[in-house]
Amino acid sequence: MKRALLVCLALLPFLTSCGNFRRLAGDLKVIDEEYRIYGVIRNADTQKVPVYAGVVEWHRGDARVYSGDRIELPPGGAFAFSVKSPLHQHVVAFADRNRSGTYDSGEPMWIHTGTDGKPSPVKLDGEHRAAKVDGQLSSGTIPRDLHDAMTAFLAGRSVNEVVTNHGVRLSVGEGAKLDEPRFAATRGEDGLWTPATMAITSGFGIYFLEPYDPSRTPVLFIHGAAGSPQDWRFAMERLDRQRYQAWFAFYPSGGRLDNSAELLNQGVKLLHQRYEFRRLHVVAHSMGGLMARRFVQKNVLEDRQKYINTFITFSSPWGGHEAAAAGVKWAPSVVPSWRDMEQGSSFLDHLFDQRLKGKVNHHLFYSHHSSRSFSMPAENDGTVSVASQLRPEAKDDAVSIQGYNEDHVSILSAPAALTRAKAVLDAATP
Repeated sequence: MKRALLVCLALLPFLTSCGNFRRLAGDLKVIDEEYRIYGVIRNADTQKVPVYAGVVEWHRGDARVYSGDRIELPPGGAFAFSVKSPLHQHVVAFADRNRSGTYDSGEPMWIHTGTDGKPSPVKLDGEHRAAKVDGQLSSGTIPRDLHDAMTAFLAGRSVNEVVTNHGVRLSVGEGAKLDEPRFAATRGEDGLWTPATMAITSGFGIYFLEPYDPSRTPVLFIHGAAGSPQDWRFAMERLDRQRYQAWFAFYPSGGRLDNSAELLNQGVKLLHQRYEFRRLHVVAHSMGGLMARRFVQKNVLEDRQKYINTFITFSSPWGGHEAAAAGVKWAPSVVPSWRDMEQGSSFLDHLFDQRLKGKVNHHLFYSHHSSRSFSMPAENDGTVSVASQLRPEAKDDAVSIQGYNEDHVSILSAPAALTRAKAVLDAATP
């Protein structure tokens, strides 16, 4: 009990109450014990009817289906499933032209195949706990033996009665309003303490406040730990809507940061394939800056995309967070992103192996309105130490550094900081 109290006190400035550890413990079972399949149906948006993706644990040898899951695809056609077994997982998709809710012969479909072109299970194992698939709907038909096995599995039940409900909507360019309950501050906390559950119930993705406009430059806003898109309300309201369009990412901040960065990168690349925008600006807060840097590295340096040249971060803990180390060491259950935030973690140790300078202009904003804390150095912003925000490698790879007498949250609405951010964006926008 004493240890738990100390952990709570150490993490209080950074996180929330200790009651969330119980929620986290159950959620970690999904993360630690299940396997993940990520996919995209490239021509889903052209169908003009609902498109469904499904995963079926089908033991072809005994003609038996053991489990199944299904989701309706969001704009962009991206999806993910968590499955309990790495064996016999077949992924299918179809366009529901007659809106019956089930596949009917003649409807455009796709099924994952092997190198021989025949239906094949996705390759998953203990080492590779995740796999990627992609496909395109076309004429064809679901294999007869799978159709028969699925019919026997349903045994007169509806699909909704048998699905495992572990599918994740990966929204790519879905229109949304900032005031929607799914983006509320409480949902941000859920994303920290129950990342797997939040991904399943609320999805993950990149959302538009208004329809895409090719004449305006998109600005992608990325929240931090336990944050939500509503953290950026003040900044978005003051964005010049004649020149820019606001996009925002919503992701479970308790998940591993490299995984979130990879999903974000895949989503941005899908949007670029769809709209061919010339420029994208990236603006991130707190831990979101760490994830965003990794995303930018993947996009620009590894995938050689050329549309990101401006990256602005607010109050990011480049050197890690003191409380994360305490959480990893003492907490009864560990939020996965704490492992990345722990000082000296592998994620942080390698975050600056690839430099952005010369390819992407990083503008580093930090906050230094200190508060008394037994868990942080005297110079802090109430949540993150100044020393962490000004990690030498981060400073060396930035093209500008600006400090503000604000706390960790107030910097997001500080007139001086937002005025400077506007000047940076204006200078980088054709």
